[in-house]
Amino acid sequence: MRPNKPTKQTTKENKTIELEGEVINSHPNMKFTVMVDYKGIKHPVKCYVSGKMKKHYIEIKKGDKVRIEVSLYDIDNGIITRRLTERVRFDPVS
Repeated sequence: MRPNKPTKQTTKENKTIELEGEVINSHPNMKFTVMVDYKGIKHPVKCYVSGKMKKHYIEIKKGDKVRIEVSLYDIDNGIITRRLTERVRFDPVS
C-alpha cells in the first residue's frame, strides 16, 4: 500500500501577512510606495502589482486604498493583491 501524501495545505506554512494601506507614490515598472498603518505605527512599503491585476489592466493611482501581502522575513517589500473601493449604491428618486 502506498502511504498517504500530505496535501499542500498541511505542508505549506503561510509566511505572509495581509495589510491595508494607501498608495503615496508611484515608481517606474508598476512599483508603488504604500503607507501602512499597523497598530498605530506608520511604515512605507515598496510594492509591485500582482499578476492577476496586470492581466486585467487594473489601474492604481496615488491615493487609492489597497490590500497588500508582506513577507514576515522582509517587511520593506510587498505585493499589491487588491484595490479597495467603496461601493456606492445608486438609489433612484421616485
